[in-house]
Amino acid sequence: MRKVHLDVRQFAIPTPRVGHIETHSGYGAPPLSGQEIHQAVQRIRVRENSDYTPEKKISFTFTKSPYEFEISGRADGFVEYPAMIEEIKTSFDIDELYDKLTLEPNHPYVWQVRTYGYMHYKHTGVVPRLNLCLVSARNYYKFRDLPVLLDIEEYEAWLALRLEELVVETKIKEKLFKKRQQISEEMAFPFPAPRRGQRELVDSITENFATENPLLIQAPTGLGKTVGILYPSLKEAMARGQKVVYVTPKNSQHQVAEEAVERMQEQGCKVRSLTITAKSKMCMKAEPLCNPKYCEFAKDYYKKVHENDLVNKLARLRSLDSHKLKAMAEEYQVCPFELSIEAIERADVVIGDYNYVFAPRSLIGRLAEPLLEQKEKANLVIDEAHNLPSRAQDYFSPSISTQQLNTLERDLVKLSPSFSLRAQVLLQQARKLIQSYGLDGVSKKIEIVMEPFEDLDADIRDLTVQYLESDEEIQNQDPMLRFMNMWSDFVNSLALSGEEFFQTYQKSNYSEMLKITCCDAADHLSLAYKEFKNVVAFSATLKPFNYYQELLGFPKETTKQIEFSSPFTKDNRKLLIIPQISTKFSDRHMNAGKIADAIQRITQVKSGNYIALFPSFEFMGMVLQKLQLPQFQILTQEREMKQQLIQNYLEEMKAAQRPTLLMGVQGGVFSEGVDFPGDMLIGAFVVGPALPNFDFEREQIRTYYENRYGKDNAFNYAYVYPAMAKAIQSAGRVIRSETDRGVIVMLDSRFLQNSYAETMPEGWFQESPQELVSRQILKDVQEFWSSYES
Repeated sequence: MRKVHLDVRQFAIPTPRVGHIETHSGYGAPPLSGQEIHQAVQRIRVRENSDYTPEKKISFTFTKSPYEFEISGRADGFVEYPAMIEEIKTSFDIDELYDKLTLEPNHPYVWQVRTYGYMHYKHTGVVPRLNLCLVSARNYYKFRDLPVLLDIEEYEAWLALRLEELVVETKIKEKLFKKRQQISEEMAFPFPAPRRGQRELVDSITENFATENPLLIQAPTGLGKTVGILYPSLKEAMARGQKVVYVTPKNSQHQVAEEAVERMQEQGCKVRSLTITAKSKMCMKAEPLCNPKYCEFAKDYYKKVHENDLVNKLARLRSLDSHKLKAMAEEYQVCPFELSIEAIERADVVIGDYNYVFAPRSLIGRLAEPLLEQKEKANLVIDEAHNLPSRAQDYFSPSISTQQLNTLERDLVKLSPSFSLRAQVLLQQARKLIQSYGLDGVSKKIEIVMEPFEDLDADIRDLTVQYLESDEEIQNQDPMLRFMNMWSDFVNSLALSGEEFFQTYQKSNYSEMLKITCCDAADHLSLAYKEFKNVVAFSATLKPFNYYQELLGFPKETTKQIEFSSPFTKDNRKLLIIPQISTKFSDRHMNAGKIADAIQRITQVKSGNYIALFPSFEFMGMVLQKLQLPQFQILTQEREMKQQLIQNYLEEMKAAQRPTLLMGVQGGVFSEGVDFPGDMLIGAFVVGPALPNFDFEREQIRTYYENRYGKDNAFNYAYVYPAMAKAIQSAGRVIRSETDRGVIVMLDSRFLQNSYAETMPEGWFQESPQELVSRQILKDVQEFWSSYES
């Protein structure tokens, strides 16, 4: 018999599934956070009763031909005599959860503690006392006990149904497992002739997977790195019956991975792909509020999915995206985002945003869940990995400001007076709490006292519950819900602690802000990697490797680092540094005219489409005022651009009806993850390195880096390396294929300094970046284009 291992949480659910999508539905993997509360309650229990054993491992094997189901888990609390088993569940409102569980004896939480009790009974013949300990997430000294009855006859009736269900589910998994292995054996590289370096890329990844060590890859545009990395990652994972999780920093960058999968499918590879889109974009309602009282797509969701066999319907589709999921959701009145989560297990490639793996409220439990073999986990591929350290730091760096509250206050007046007036009273309390830390009006490090924030959070939540239960119409971007989420997210983060965190009060002309700053998310990232078998992180900008290795949380001893050169001849590009121009903050007004003049002169040499990328919108505006390009169409990036306008700009450049200069910011929508193939772009101006602002907060981060990584590294870690990643990405927009040609002009003397130059890709220069400085810029550019035309 095949032995199948299941966690108690996976096993102990209603049969068939019932319930709504809501905070305490009881389904899904447990969150990675919250362990501190469990441990605190367990310490209290041990003080009360020395016989209390935390994290008691309990397992039992149930046989149902042709399988043996080994069910195991750790009960939060156990007392041997008289026998008692306890499960701890946290909630912001334990009274609400108590009432819910009292009314729902078929809830997964109830079946979990019953299952521990039944397994103990099978081992000892003793029916233990069972308890659900409901603990306040705000204050772990506040909890309520809910006794749970274990009726052996009733449990065994449920058990027979659940085992029947598991037999069917396991047969489906076995079929999928074997199919993946078969696909892996037949899987061929989707291009008949790999590009120069692409075969070496595939071989390097394949060899490294044998060691199971993390891999950092710097590979330039044009190498075909997406296919070159996804193909061996998928082939190895599917040989083990598993999947690949492919994450990107932005939803807009999913397309590259989707196209790589499509290419494999076109070559006969029968892989299934799933793209997970943000809940806010998938939601069928005005506001993504998962509450069955408000949303008909959340109400009875699990029952609808079961009755309509939706998981199997999803599995018949070769690829799944938001359009297909929304169509099915509309037809069956179920949540399209949750439907995408249902599809994870059957997908061979899951494409999504970083936050689904690395954010505090991630989907990592579902994404990394093994199929059949517990030790065989999925592979993780991290695209544009240079973005991950800062993105991860942002996940753990929430803030709350009076400016946010002022904006919210204007929207709260749109509510009916009965809610508007009460919400504004709470908002005033929130404002006073923030301001109480800045009585001297000076930005500074602080230590926030949690209790008043938690008390206000409870009041805001109580008012929100009343609001949802009233006849008020939920608005798009509803101000009451925004208020609750904004405050609660900040309050939840107050528990973050460690040397990598600090709290500040910051004052500007228009606002006062409290912020929790995470200087380094490496430890949080390394926890996520443990959920996967192999991890590959790649980008065109991962130098210096040691910097990225440390901030990505990869182990020093075992991580392999590989850099690949561009497959294109250097003759295809003209790379220049103009050191006579300074883009330092204090020099920008003085140099704006010089930058405009350089752009004007170089674009006059050859007509076509160019892009100029700046450190900030303000600097871009200064240069724009000085530009004199009457024959050019000038397009400018906006701070908040709708997708349609972005697409319009790209279509304009593709049409090439007149020469165009696209002006934007480094690190923005046009500087990363966007292709400008062929003549769509023939030149790029990288206007200075976009160093982060030298402000109070950034200097605190620099001090942290000094203490952790050494004084010599601190400035580079805090300022130089993040800026150069943006600059090199910006430069990489021009040459995207073997037929592309273009000019790349980098304006600032700092590009010649060692700390800046060491980040530059192999092949930019031989010995020194001084080689890129021209004494006769226009003549060199003219000769470059002349050689191309001849």
